[in-house]
Amino acid sequence: MTTPKKKSKKKSKKESKLDGEALRMAQLYEKAWHELYYKRPRFAQEEIINEPQGRRAKELAHEVAKLAEAWMYEEEHGSFNDGPNEWKD
Repeated sequence: MTTPKKKSKKKSKKESKLDGEALRMAQLYEKAWHELYYKRPRFAQEEIINEPQGRRAKELAHEVAKLAEAWMYEEEHGSFNDGPNEWKD
């Protein structure tokens, strides 16, 4: 006679596969995307959604990356203007 198979326990919530830094970066990218997307005119927003590989979507993605990475740099190293300034007026 065979023994009955044990039922595996399924987790109700998905486990996050991102570590803390990757998760924070994803949050910053999403925040930057929303901030920059909603500053665009309505026709540009529609074009980004309708043509996700189009010129405007690529332009937005580029700006999002720059902004999110600048925010991450500021979190890690402080503001660009926090350090001593070499340029004296």
